[in-house]
Amino acid sequence: MRLIKSLKDISLIGIGDVTASAISAIFWFYLATLVLPEEYGEIHYFIGIATIASTLSLVGQQNTLTVYISKNKSIFSTLFFISLICSILSFIILYVFFNRFDIGLLAIGFVIFAHGIASNLGSQNFKKYTIYSIIQKSLMLIFSLSIFYFFGIEWILLGIAFSYFIYSKIFISGLKMNKFQFSEIKVNKKFIFSNYFLMLTNIITTQVDKLLIVPILGLAVLGNYSLAIQILTIMSILPSVIFKYVLPRASRNIIDVKLRQNVIIFSFVLAGIGVLVLPTILPIFFDKFTEVAVIIQIMSLSIIPLTINSFYYSKFLSLENAKIPLYGGIVSSIVLIAGMLILGSVYGTIGIAVTHVLTYSSLCLVSYIMNKKL
Repeated sequence: MRLIKSLKDISLIGIGDVTASAISAIFWFYLATLVLPEEYGEIHYFIGIATIASTLSLVGQQNTLTVYISKNKSIFSTLFFISLICSILSFIILYVFFNRFDIGLLAIGFVIFAHGIASNLGSQNFKKYTIYSIIQKSLMLIFSLSIFYFFGIEWILLGIAFSYFIYSKIFISGLKMNKFQFSEIKVNKKFIFSNYFLMLTNIITTQVDKLLIVPILGLAVLGNYSLAIQILTIMSILPSVIFKYVLPRASRNIIDVKLRQNVIIFSFVLAGIGVLVLPTILPIFFDKFTEVAVIIQIMSLSIIPLTINSFYYSKFLSLENAKIPLYGGIVSSIVLIAGMLILGSVYGTIGIAVTHVLTYSSLCLVSYIMNKKL
């Protein structure tokens, strides 16, 4: 019965993630056929800025909330409130700097989205998680393409931002569920702030690369790189699904050893497909993105350390120990910045692709070493 229940829960998360990712892929891949690499790169450049702003606003980071909600700790309502205030401040700052309200609105949307996901996963309401995931991506496709055709590429971020507000009801419910207890922040500050700074290093790993590529190689290369990231996201669906399933279970001391072994083996298969198959297919569909085939051929290798590290990550977080992943995040951030500046400048697109693999490999290596010590 336990195995059947586990498979059912994984299937629910999988259906949600696979369907949502498929809709997202259709949107991003279709958009890539309509715009130039420079325009595609600019969109992802501003998304990167909004993502960084939302991460700075997420004092109650998504995985922190998932753990606390899973353990039924009342502190999460307080974290919801603090994140809301911080996200409004981020909106104001982004508007002042860029004179565009769509970037700030997207940052708020990301915050609401993160809290909604954490609520559904922490309460292990996987059916609700699936429904909301599919609706959000569907709305993103509908809103964004409608705005694109009526108002042009300049307003497409507005459509993306609007789609995330589908989680507003969950966010408001979480906000009202418990009384605000700011004293609890002090009691739990070690885990909260360690995990917060961990997420900051993670955002350097996933977003700062986009900000560094523009001054070094330009928006066109960023467009090719961003398309490769979208493909890699599709390839990472299974590890992502398993992590979302494993984290709340690990928080309750339930370990699925066989499941982890099978997922790691499958990651090697995915990497092989990325290296051998994708480079021959991509030029057929994305002829304007001339460098994406070379980039994805190299970056596909990062799926292996990324998958392995997700299991270390869930173990450390379930123990409310964010300090160990933080060390890995610091090391990988240093590798990313140094690699982008040095390898990117010397070897161009190949350099940034190699840096991507080295970044996740260093993260996994640190996690492996620290797990042995633990």
